[in-house]
Amino acid sequence: MKDFVPYIMIASLVVVYMLAYLLNKKTPIPEECKIELDEETCTACHNFSCTHHGDVE
Repeated sequence: MKDFVPYIMIASLVVVYMLAYLLNKKTPIPEECKIELDEETCTACHNFSCTHHGDVE
């Protein structure tokens, strides 16, 4: 069992990271931040990994 402890710890850290990432993606933007986001959004950006890309209408 002692041999599997490092693997279990690494796997649990990966699972926690994945859950935090997915929950963060599902969290809506607060209304008071959308006003600031409208003014600061860049529509000419071609960076598809940007979190602002295509969110503001």
